[in-house]
Parts: sequence; C-alpha cells; structure tokens
Amino acid sequence: MRKRFLGSIAALAAGASAAWGQSPMPVTPAGGAPAAIARAGDIIPVQGPAPVVMPPIAVGPPGDPQGLGPTAGLGPPPGPMYPNPGPYTAPMYQPPPPSGYGAASTVWFTGEYFIGFGTSEHVGFPLLTSGSPGQKGIIGMPTTTTLIGGGNINLGGISGFRLGGGFFGDADRRFGFDFSSFYAQPTEYSKTFDANSGNAGPDQIAGVVSQFGATAGAGIPVLARPFIDTTTGASTSLVVVSPDIPGAIPGTSSLSVGRASVSVRSSLWSADPSAIFNVFRSDPTRRLMLSFDALAGYKYLQFDEEFVMSSHTLLRGLTPVETFSTGPFGVPVSNGITLTPTPVGVGGVTTRSPSSLDIADRFVTTNKFNGGNLGFKAEARYGMFTFSTRAMVGIGQMHETLRIRGVTSFQNTDNGRSGFAYGGLYANASNIGTYTNDEFCIIPDLNATVGINLTKSLSMYVGYNVIYISKSIRPGNQLNPVIDASTVPFSQTYGAAGSIPGVMKPMIQQEYWLQGASFGFAFKY
Repeated sequence: MRKRFLGSIAALAAGASAAWGQSPMPVTPAGGAPAAIARAGDIIPVQGPAPVVMPPIAVGPPGDPQGLGPTAGLGPPPGPMYPNPGPYTAPMYQPPPPSGYGAASTVWFTGEYFIGFGTSEHVGFPLLTSGSPGQKGIIGMPTTTTLIGGGNINLGGISGFRLGGGFFGDADRRFGFDFSSFYAQPTEYSKTFDANSGNAGPDQIAGVVSQFGATAGAGIPVLARPFIDTTTGASTSLVVVSPDIPGAIPGTSSLSVGRASVSVRSSLWSADPSAIFNVFRSDPTRRLMLSFDALAGYKYLQFDEEFVMSSHTLLRGLTPVETFSTGPFGVPVSNGITLTPTPVGVGGVTTRSPSSLDIADRFVTTNKFNGGNLGFKAEARYGMFTFSTRAMVGIGQMHETLRIRGVTSFQNTDNGRSGFAYGGLYANASNIGTYTNDEFCIIPDLNATVGINLTKSLSMYVGYNVIYISKSIRPGNQLNPVIDASTVPFSQTYGAAGSIPGVMKPMIQQEYWLQGASFGFAFKY
C-alpha cells in the first residue's frame, strides 16, 4: 500500500517537470494569423486604455466626511445657511458666509438721541386771573383777565434717548433675544407772575426781593385765584395781591406784594424685552438684502407728571384807629389817626403784619403699564444704505395713581410766630389723599430709520419715533374748581358751619402722544 502511494507522488513530479520545459503555445486571434511566439526577454504590449489616477475624496466637517450636510442627517452644517432651510426659501444650499454688508448679525447694539413733542397739559379752568381791585379777578367780571389756565399748557421740546440690543443664539441665526428701552428726560414748564399793588413801602419790597429776586418789586397790581363756591354756586376768588380799595386810607391794604406761579413736570420711560425669531432672510450675496423678524415679549412703561400751583403774599394790613384826648371842659379832642397791624386769619389762628403767607396745591399722577408686547422688526439693505423699522403693540393694564396734597403756612417776621394747616385752594379737605384706578390700555410704539453703513459693523442713521398711550391720567384734568370755601385755610369763612362740602372729582382719562426725530448709531457683529 505504502509503495503504491509513493509511486503516485513520483509520477506527478515528473509530469510537472515536463510541463515547465515545453515552449508556450502561440495565441491566434479570431479570423487572423497566428501571433508570434513570445520568447524569454520579449516585451509584451498592454492591451486597453492607460491607467488613470483617481482624485482624492472631498472630506467634509467632522461627522459628515462626504460634505452632504444636514439633508443626509449626518450632523450639523459647517456654518450659517443662506437662505435657511424650512419655511425660508428653496432650494437649500450652503455657500460660505459672505463678507459684505449683507451678512446676518449675531450680536447688535443701537443707541440714539431723541427730540420731540408730547400732548399738551390740559387745564380747563382759569387758575390765575387779574383785574380791577373792586372785581377781585372773579371769572365773568368785565375787567377780569385770565393769566394762566382755561386751555392747554405746552411743555415744549422733550429730549430723550433710545437704547437697544440683542443676539441670535443658534448657528443659523434664527432664534434669539432682543431688548429696547426708551427714556424721555423730565421736562418742566414753569411760569411766575409778580405783583405789586403800588402801595408797598421800601421795607416790604426789600423783603420780597430777598425771597424772590430782583424783579419782585414790580408787577401787575392784582393777582387772584378763582374758584366756584359750593355754598352759593357763584364764581369767587382767593385774592393773592391787591392794592388799596378806592376811597380807603392809603396804605391800609393787607395784600400789597406777592407772587404766584404754576409749574408742570413730566417724564416717561419704557423697557421692552422680547424673544426674536427670524421669519425671512434673503440671500446676502445679492445687492438688495431683506430681513424680517417677529418679536414677542413683555412691556413696562411709566408715565409720571406733577402739577404745582403756589402763591406767596406779604401781609401789610394796617387798621386806622382815631385817637382822642380830653380837652377843656371835658370835651374830647382828636389827636389824629394811628395805624395798627390788621389781624388776618390763617387756618383758625390769626397773624399780623409783617407776615408772609404761602399757599400750595400739588397734584401728582403716576401711570404704570404692564402687559404683553407683540410686533416685528424689518430691515432692507442696498449696498451701503440701510432702512429699518421696528413696530410693537403693548396690550395690558394701566395702573393709575393720583396723589393730592395741599398746605397753607405763615410766618410773622416781627415776632417769629409761624404755623401751617393742611389744605390749599384746589387741594382741600374734599380731595386730599391718594387714589388708584386700573384701565385696559394699548400702547403702540413705532421706530423707523434710514442710515448709511460706515463699516461692515458700524452704521449711522436718522429716524422717526412715535409712542401712543390710549389711556392715562394727567394732573391738569384732576383739578376741581368747585370748592367749599370753609375748607380753605386762608378764607374768611374757614371752618364756618352750614357749608356744602365739595365732591371728589372722578379721574378723567386722556390719550397721550409723544413723537419726534432721532439720530443714532448701530453696531452689528
């Protein structure tokens, strides 16, 4: 058995040796002559095209080596997409972020100066009048002239500024945060009237000059603060300054020199934090680039005003008293007239000249708005020029507060005696206090600008701003001219019985507009 196996192996080896020793068979092409027989050392030509070197594979960002992008679900895009996918526009593609003015911003800041005008303060009743001494500045008398009140008080130009900023938080610059704030600096209107009856002596004039300034020694002869008495229903007045009554002894008037003034102060500010969503953004490689953002957030606004009506009077009342002595045979003989200081009642007590008397009414209103805020921001760029607008509408509650304060005070400069009483003229026992009210309110706010790009990140612009408040309370509307004279400390009927108390005037609502021009800068990165 073993011998037969060894013999088979030997036969196979011999056959292999014979095959290696034979010459190769020639290859005959179909329909042609036999090919030449290749011999050792001959070069055999290669059949077919020459080999081609394959290009390298384009490697994309990590997670997407083929560069297919988010459409293949292989990871985030290499950078911001223009235009963005989804509802923006089609088709989707990913060019590199541009370097021109049209590139979408990640962070932005704006600041501008504002100058404009607001709705005038309305005061429907005359607050200060003048006229003949006998008619005492009473409304309806032939000689009475209104000095202030009975119409609108214009506060003049209002300065302020607007600050804003925000950012996009995602790579596509679609979602982010936006903030805008507006501040109108306090604006004040003040008007003062000096009065001199013409009978004040050098000492009285010098005293007023020391308190009021160099112009206090001259002025109109009569000042009065008119009102309607609840007891009689007729017009009357509180006389601040009046000369001697005709026919009386010169120098007997107790109201010789004084001053009356009205001042109004107003301020407004607001803050609007919002979420921002980019609804549309065009291809920034185009010369005309458009962008539209939706805004939704919260709005706070505070509108404060103060109205003060005050008067100052120097009391110089002298009462003539004839003196007598006993002559011959017991007959009284007149020795002349002696002038003695006239007592004047103030808040239930009396004072004599020389004394100063001050009466002040103060009305303060505060309007605080809290509510939701909806709107949009749009921008168009053509080359280096930019147009943008921001429009918001606040819808919510206006919390209104009215504070009424009044005081009457006096000081005797001779003996140093002084005192005061709560209550002025329009601020008296019938309305002094603090009152609140809530109203549904709408506040649209529009800001539109036209600018020029100084660099890729910095631009300057001019614009128009307008703010509208549908409901607010203003102090001029809250003054009530119908007054119970017995509640006025400087009144002859102060504390009298049988008077008819005044009624608190309800809060009167008013619209308010603030509009004007602006100039500012914007920084975007």
